Amino acid sequence: MPPESRPMSYSRGEISTIVMPHMQNVLGDLFGGNLMALVDQAAAVAAIRHAGGPAVTAMIDRVDFRERIPVGALVTCVGTVDYVGNSSMDITVEVYAENPSSGERRHTHTAHMVFVAINETGKPKRVPRLVPETPEEHARFERAREHRERTRRA
Repeated sequence: MPPESRPMSYSRGEISTIVMPHMQNVLGDLFGGNLMALVDQAAAVAAIRHAGGPAVTAMIDRVDFRERIPVGALVTCVGTVDYVGNSSMDITVEVYAENPSSGERRHTHTAHMVFVAINETGKPKRVPRLVPETPEEHARFERAREHRERTRRA
């Protein structure tokens, strides 16, 4: 049984992969659909960790494509749970591309998603409360709370 609450630092997921030729689009960069799959996986790790069990993608709220990612780059997706409801979790995934030879790393994409924790029959289940601890976590928590309130009113 999951605890009553978890710190934000616990509810994090990170995956990395090298962009291979079979992942490219017609321009020779990472295909957007492949990027979305990586983003979804990093968010899923964060959600499953926080929920202490299965969680599924409920909504992709926004994806900002800032820069192209070339074949051969090391792509790292870092997912963080920023706010929770009863069964839902608001997650931000930041994407970084690194040139493995030089170590140059840049923030290339950001995505905002909502996951829902589910029980063994596929019904939503309650998730632990989220506890921000650092000033940065408090700011992320507050931004996500305000975003959720705005989208509920819309």
